[in-house]
Amino acid sequence: MSARKKKTSRKKKTSRKKSSARSRARNTIDSGLRDLEKRLPTNLRGPVRDLRANLKSLQKQVDKARADREERWDRFEQQVRKDTASALRRLEKAVAGTAKKVAPKKKKSGAKKKKKSSRKKAARKKTTRKKAARKSSRKKTARR
Repeated sequence: MSARKKKTSRKKKTSRKKSSARSRARNTIDSGLRDLEKRLPTNLRGPVRDLRANLKSLQKQVDKARADREERWDRFEQQVRKDTASALRRLEKAVAGTAKKVAPKKKKSGAKKKKKSSRKKAARKKTTRKKAARKSSRKKTARR
Protein backbone atom coordinates (compact mmCIF):
# COMPACT_ATOMS: atom_id res chain seq x y z
CA MET A 1 0.00 0.00 0.00
CA SER A 2 1.21 3.43 -0.82
CA ALA A 3 1.08 6.03 1.85
CA ARG A 4 -0.52 9.26 0.80
CA LYS A 5 1.08 12.51 1.74
CA LYS A 6 -1.11 14.94 3.53
CA LYS A 7 -1.35 18.29 1.79
CA THR A 8 -0.31 21.09 4.03
CA SER A 9 -2.22 24.28 3.82
CA ARG A 10 -0.10 27.24 2.83
CA LYS A 11 -0.53 30.65 4.21
CA LYS A 12 -1.06 33.16 1.49
CA LYS A 13 1.34 36.02 1.60
CA THR A 14 -0.28 39.39 1.46
CA SER A 15 0.58 41.20 -1.70
CA ARG A 16 2.60 44.26 -0.96
CA LYS A 17 2.76 47.09 -3.41
CA LYS A 18 6.17 48.22 -4.43
CA SER A 19 6.52 51.85 -3.62
CA SER A 20 8.82 53.97 -5.68
CA ALA A 21 11.64 55.99 -4.20
CA ARG A 22 9.75 59.10 -5.22
CA SER A 23 6.65 58.18 -3.21
CA ARG A 24 8.72 57.08 -0.22
CA ALA A 25 10.54 60.42 -0.23
CA ARG A 26 7.24 62.27 -0.55
CA ASN A 27 5.77 60.35 2.38
CA THR A 28 8.89 60.97 4.48
CA ILE A 29 8.74 64.72 3.83
CA ASP A 30 5.02 64.80 4.55
CA SER A 31 5.40 62.91 7.82
CA GLY A 32 8.30 65.17 8.83
CA LEU A 33 6.21 68.28 8.18
CA ARG A 34 3.29 66.77 10.09
CA ASP A 35 5.59 66.04 13.03
CA LEU A 36 6.98 69.59 12.86
CA GLU A 37 3.45 70.97 12.84
CA LYS A 38 2.64 69.09 16.05
CA ARG A 39 5.75 70.36 17.82
CA LEU A 40 5.29 74.02 16.90
CA PRO A 41 3.16 76.42 18.89
CA THR A 42 -0.40 76.91 17.63
CA ASN A 43 0.31 80.30 16.05
CA LEU A 44 2.94 78.72 13.74
CA ARG A 45 0.99 75.59 12.81
CA GLY A 46 -1.08 77.39 10.16
CA PRO A 47 1.87 78.34 7.93
CA VAL A 48 3.31 74.80 8.16
CA ARG A 49 -0.09 73.36 7.22
CA ASP A 50 -0.23 75.75 4.24
CA LEU A 51 3.30 74.73 3.31
CA ARG A 52 2.28 71.06 3.33
CA ALA A 53 -0.78 71.80 1.18
CA ASN A 54 1.29 73.82 -1.30
CA LEU A 55 3.90 71.09 -1.41
CA LYS A 56 1.24 68.46 -2.22
CA SER A 57 -0.18 70.70 -4.94
CA LEU A 58 3.27 71.26 -6.41
CA GLN A 59 3.98 67.53 -6.33
CA LYS A 60 0.73 66.83 -8.21
CA GLN A 61 1.71 69.37 -10.87
CA VAL A 62 5.16 67.82 -11.20
CA ASP A 63 3.68 64.33 -11.55
CA LYS A 64 1.20 65.55 -14.15
CA ALA A 65 3.96 67.29 -16.11
CA ARG A 66 6.10 64.15 -15.92
CA ALA A 67 3.26 62.00 -17.22
CA ASP A 68 2.59 64.51 -20.01
CA ARG A 69 6.28 64.47 -20.94
CA GLU A 70 6.29 60.68 -21.08
CA GLU A 71 3.18 60.65 -23.25
CA ARG A 72 4.65 63.23 -25.64
CA TRP A 73 7.95 61.37 -25.79
CA ASP A 74 6.17 58.11 -26.61
CA ARG A 75 4.19 59.79 -29.41
CA PHE A 76 7.36 61.40 -30.77
CA GLU A 77 9.23 58.10 -30.62
CA GLN A 78 6.44 56.31 -32.49
CA GLN A 79 6.42 59.01 -35.17
CA VAL A 80 10.20 58.82 -35.59
CA ARG A 81 10.05 55.05 -35.92
CA LYS A 82 7.24 55.31 -38.46
CA ASP A 83 9.11 57.95 -40.48
CA THR A 84 12.33 55.95 -40.33
CA ALA A 85 10.59 52.82 -41.57
CA SER A 86 8.96 54.80 -44.38
CA ALA A 87 12.28 56.38 -45.40
CA LEU A 88 13.97 52.98 -45.33
CA ARG A 89 11.26 51.49 -47.57
CA ARG A 90 11.60 54.40 -50.02
CA LEU A 91 15.38 54.00 -50.02
CA GLU A 92 15.15 50.27 -50.65
CA LYS A 93 12.66 50.91 -53.44
CA ALA A 94 14.95 53.53 -55.01
CA VAL A 95 17.98 51.24 -54.79
CA ALA A 96 15.97 48.41 -56.33
CA GLY A 97 14.80 50.79 -59.08
CA THR A 98 18.34 51.84 -59.98
CA ALA A 99 19.43 48.20 -60.07
CA LYS A 100 16.70 47.51 -62.64
CA LYS A 101 17.73 50.50 -64.76
CA VAL A 102 21.38 49.44 -64.76
CA ALA A 103 20.69 45.91 -65.93
CA PRO A 104 17.35 45.84 -67.80
CA LYS A 105 15.82 42.46 -68.48
CA LYS A 106 15.94 41.19 -72.02
CA LYS A 107 12.58 40.63 -73.63
CA LYS A 108 11.73 37.20 -74.82
CA SER A 109 11.32 36.95 -78.56
CA GLY A 110 7.88 35.39 -78.33
CA ALA A 111 6.56 37.83 -75.73
CA LYS A 112 3.40 39.79 -76.51
CA LYS A 113 3.44 43.56 -76.49
CA LYS A 114 1.42 45.23 -73.78
CA LYS A 115 -1.58 47.21 -74.88
CA LYS A 116 -1.37 50.93 -74.29
CA SER A 117 -3.85 52.43 -71.92
CA SER A 118 -6.62 54.64 -73.26
CA ARG A 119 -5.20 57.62 -71.37
CA LYS A 120 -1.87 57.27 -73.14
CA LYS A 121 -3.62 56.88 -76.49
CA ALA A 122 -5.65 60.06 -75.95
CA ALA A 123 -2.52 62.01 -74.98
CA ARG A 124 -0.70 60.77 -78.06
CA LYS A 125 -3.62 61.78 -80.33
CA LYS A 126 -3.67 65.22 -78.77
CA THR A 127 0.05 65.79 -79.36
CA THR A 128 -0.11 64.55 -82.94
CA ARG A 129 -3.04 66.88 -83.64
CA LYS A 130 -1.04 69.80 -82.23
CA LYS A 131 1.91 68.91 -84.44
CA ALA A 132 -0.33 68.66 -87.50
CA ALA A 133 -1.90 72.04 -86.70
CA ARG A 134 1.53 73.63 -86.40
CA LYS A 135 2.66 72.19 -89.71
CA SER A 136 -0.44 73.42 -91.50
CA SER A 137 -0.09 76.90 -90.01
CA ARG A 138 3.57 77.02 -91.13
CA LYS A 139 2.60 76.07 -94.66
CA LYS A 140 -0.05 78.82 -94.73
CA THR A 141 2.43 81.45 -93.51
CA ALA A 142 5.06 80.25 -96.02
CA ARG A 143 2.59 80.67 -98.92
CA ARG A 144 1.91 84.28 -98.04
